[in-house]
Amino acid sequence: MPVVPTTSGRQVQSRGVSTQGFTAFQSPNMGEVIGGVAEQYAGVFAQAKQRANVALTQEASLKLDSIGNDLMNNPENGFMSLQGKNAIGKGQEYLQQFDAQIESIAGELPDEQSRNAFMQQAQQQRIQFANQSGRHELGQVRQYEAGMQVGTLSALSQKAMSPGMFNEAAINAYQSIIAYGKAHGQSQEEIEANWVQWREQAANRASEAWYTPTYQQMMGPEGKIEVTDTPSESQLFSAMIWQESGGNQYGKDGSPLVSPKGAVGVAQVMEDTGPEAARLAGVPWDRDKWLNDPRYNAKLGQAYFGAQMKKYDNNPVLAVAAYNAGPGAVDGWIEKFGDPRTGALSNEQFAAAIPYDETRNYVAKVTGSAPAIPGTATMENLINQPFWNAMSPQNKSAMMSKVAGMYDMQAAAGRVSLQSRMQDDMAKLEAGQAVNPISEREWAAVMPLQASPAERIQMSETFQQYQQAMTLQPVYQTIMQGSAQQGIAAVQAMVPQEDDPDYKFKQGLYATAQAKLNQVMKARESDPGMWLQTNSPVAKNAFEQYQNNQASGEYLVSRLEAEKDRLGINSKKVLPDSMVNSLISQIDNNQESSVTVIQSVAQSFGKYSDQVMQQVQKSAYPALQVIMATNNPRAANALWQNRSVKTSDLRGSFEKTDADSADSSWNDHAKDFAGTMVVQPGGAAVWNNFNEQGKRLTYTYMQRGMSPSDAAKQAYQDVLGEQYQTSGTWRMPNTAGQDIRDVNDGANAYLKHLSADQIMPLIGDPRLPDEVNREQSITRIRDNAQWVTNSDETGLTLMMNGLLVNGANGNPITVSFSDLAKLGAGNRSTWNSLTKFVQTPVKYTPGQSKNYTVESQRENLINIIQNGQQTGR
Repeated sequence: MPVVPTTSGRQVQSRGVSTQGFTAFQSPNMGEVIGGVAEQYAGVFAQAKQRANVALTQEASLKLDSIGNDLMNNPENGFMSLQGKNAIGKGQEYLQQFDAQIESIAGELPDEQSRNAFMQQAQQQRIQFANQSGRHELGQVRQYEAGMQVGTLSALSQKAMSPGMFNEAAINAYQSIIAYGKAHGQSQEEIEANWVQWREQAANRASEAWYTPTYQQMMGPEGKIEVTDTPSESQLFSAMIWQESGGNQYGKDGSPLVSPKGAVGVAQVMEDTGPEAARLAGVPWDRDKWLNDPRYNAKLGQAYFGAQMKKYDNNPVLAVAAYNAGPGAVDGWIEKFGDPRTGALSNEQFAAAIPYDETRNYVAKVTGSAPAIPGTATMENLINQPFWNAMSPQNKSAMMSKVAGMYDMQAAAGRVSLQSRMQDDMAKLEAGQAVNPISEREWAAVMPLQASPAERIQMSETFQQYQQAMTLQPVYQTIMQGSAQQGIAAVQAMVPQEDDPDYKFKQGLYATAQAKLNQVMKARESDPGMWLQTNSPVAKNAFEQYQNNQASGEYLVSRLEAEKDRLGINSKKVLPDSMVNSLISQIDNNQESSVTVIQSVAQSFGKYSDQVMQQVQKSAYPALQVIMATNNPRAANALWQNRSVKTSDLRGSFEKTDADSADSSWNDHAKDFAGTMVVQPGGAAVWNNFNEQGKRLTYTYMQRGMSPSDAAKQAYQDVLGEQYQTSGTWRMPNTAGQDIRDVNDGANAYLKHLSADQIMPLIGDPRLPDEVNREQSITRIRDNAQWVTNSDETGLTLMMNGLLVNGANGNPITVSFSDLAKLGAGNRSTWNSLTKFVQTPVKYTPGQSKNYTVESQRENLINIIQNGQQTGR
């Protein structure tokens, strides 16, 4: 290190001298003065040179220090940048470079004195450099050796992951650990600890390497559960391990797993049974191993179970029951219930008769799940793996638990797969397609090992429901592919007889088939075009040709009509609703000045144009619906031609008094019809559209010279009057083909006979019982409810205070015109009966109505007036 120069002796400080005036003194001899001055200057020069040498020495030391630091710490080529094997033997090389730098720097100093001083300092710096480089090189040698040891042991651990190479790799690792330990002065205890650590870690990795492909094989996309007809002893014992302990030797607290009855470990071996089991296994009884070694514990359990299998002639039910309850109990049950080995009863019957709940459930779980345990994943196969003995007891227990848990994971994955397949099968069944059903054996393979009897019953019922559904396959195919009559006949053929032994089961199947038939019939009638497009190969092909411009609209409808006839579909609809909406858009976007665009669309369907356009009209948007609903061509064209003219402009073309008069006349004519519209849910918006189109038509007729009142009257008749009848709050289209008086009487009778249990109660007092609220609700409904026309104008819907009245099923109470007319025909009012009587022509045949007199007719009239007509004439 550089030496900081110091001085010693008296320090002289220069200061001013006070003469206190001039004072005479004696002058010295000149020779003496000159000699003294020369001596003084020689001393000053020597001191300056000494100081210069010190500075040069310091500079040289600092330079050497910088060079040494660069040799040692340069990040690119310094000695400290050399790691591991690269640093070995390089310390001397860098020390030689340092020595060369010392000589080079010393050669640059001016004299011997400065060089000697520098060399003294350099010697100390060299010692420091050599020590630092030596420590680094030694550390890198140790690091290299440790790295090589780690790499060797890691390679051997990787090699040990192959079951066939485990023992060889373990021997080589043991030798390497001993050699390394001795070379580095490790104690025997440390060497042994390092060996145990490597051995257990390698065994754990090997067990995971064995487990992973087994797991992937069982659980992966190609995983398949193979079920054996009769479970092997190994499969049974593996299932027992899972039931007994879940594969655990230790409990959650880390201590040996002990049952309330004293059974211990993975195989839950009782201590009293232990010595006998050890004898059967051919090993000495060791209580400590029984408590802490899962392999030893499992070996005892397997030997004891093997003895039971031998005793009971490999009968799984008897042997498993004996393992759980003891052979003495099983022998007693055989004497009491019979021996399944002799055919006195079946294994299933014997298992069901076991009086101990625990044993009965245990036998059911073990024997039910064992056949699905793969042979490569049994406990016996695991214990026989080369790595098994090298594992710690805790890791053995953990791996047993993992393998045991894999059984349920495989079963769970299998259940998911089968459930997905069930859903696909049900979808095919619903579509009337052929299904290859899941077998009972396949379903048994995915039963959870830990499933309780209740869970097993539930899963069994699920599969039974699936099987029941599959029995409906022929009927469903008839329903989906046959006519309505064929479907009805197929379903009716399923009606069970009351004396059938399985009446309830057959009744359930019949009800399911009936529901399917109703569903299909409803879908066919609601949107036949869409149903056929989805389910009929003929219709699918026709749609494809039509969409590819390979067939005309007439051809498409002809195929659909042919399919409708074949299947007995009564709906007047033919095209899918989605296609109708597309046609409506095509009509609306056309720029023609007359309704010829509608006609052109209709003509594209040839002879089926009228049928198609009736369907389009019912689905059209409001303004177009009014235009298409107008049967009068003059009125339809008038509305179509002026569709782009604002209503305010049409009205503004007249004097205000004339326009007001027209509006007033229109309102007078339309008020009854309007009264039936605005009470409907959403009816106000629909009426606004009809109201606007009616007034627009009125203004158009006025432009053609009609008076306001005549124009309004004509417009109302063209748009509404000729097509509807009204009665209070509801209306009926003439196309319904019913007598409005009968419909009115039917509506009154329906409301009169509506009972409390047929309605959903209105909002009432929550503190009151449901039946009280129902009675109060029905009274309010009878007093205040009113009928309104439903949205598709096919019948009447019951409403009160602007809200729909719901039936007991939660749906609005709606009755078709035809049903109301039938009901009204049997419950006619006095006036309706009298009117019918008067208007009905009487055919008189001589000789057949001998007592037909005016007097008899008078009595009949009086009877009708008083009681209503009860029979037809």
